[in-house]
Amino acid sequence: MEKKTDLRIVKTKKRIKQVFLELIEKKELKKITVTEIARTAEINKGTFYLHYKDIYELYAEVLMEEINNCVDNISYFDEFFSDPEAFLFHFYYEFNDRKGAKADALIYGYENSDGSMFAELFCDALMRKIYEQKLIERNEENDIKLEYIFTNIFCFIRAKSSELKYPILSKLIVSDIRTAFPEAFE
Repeated sequence: MEKKTDLRIVKTKKRIKQVFLELIEKKELKKITVTEIARTAEINKGTFYLHYKDIYELYAEVLMEEINNCVDNISYFDEFFSDPEAFLFHFYYEFNDRKGAKADALIYGYENSDGSMFAELFCDALMRKIYEQKLIERNEENDIKLEYIFTNIFCFIRAKSSELKYPILSKLIVSDIRTAFPEAFE
C-alpha cells in the first residue's frame, strides 16, 4: 500500500519553497539564510532541517521542479525530429519569454555560477522528454548526442542573440540534429 504524505508536510515544504523563490529574486543564494526562510515562512529552523540538509539542497530541489515544470509544459517535442527548425524556433522564443529575475536567479543561483548545474538538469529533463517520444532508442550514444545538442541549445539561448546570430546558430544546431539522428528523418 502506498504511503501517503502528511498534508502538513506538503504545505510546509510548499511554503518554504515559495519563500525561497521570493528571496532568490532579491538576493544571491549565498546570502539567503535558513533563519530568514524560517522567519518569513513562519516555521522553526528545526522544521526547515526536517526537510532539507541546507539551502543548497533546497535550491537543487526547487531548480529541478522548475525545470521539470517548464519542460513538461512544452507541447511541441514531436517537432524535434519532424521539424527541428520549428522546434528550435518555438523553444528559443518560449524560453526567452520566460526569462526574468526568477529565471536568472535560478539559473545562476550563486556568485561565479556559470549556470552549469542548471544546464545539466535542464539537459537531463529535455532528454527524458525526447525519449518519451519513443522515436529513438535510449542508449549511451544517443545520450551523448542529445547532451551535445541540448548543451548547444542552452548556450545559444543564453547568449545575447542578434538578428544575425539566430539564423546562423539555428542552422548549425538543426544540422547537428539531422546529422546525429539521420534514422529519425528517414
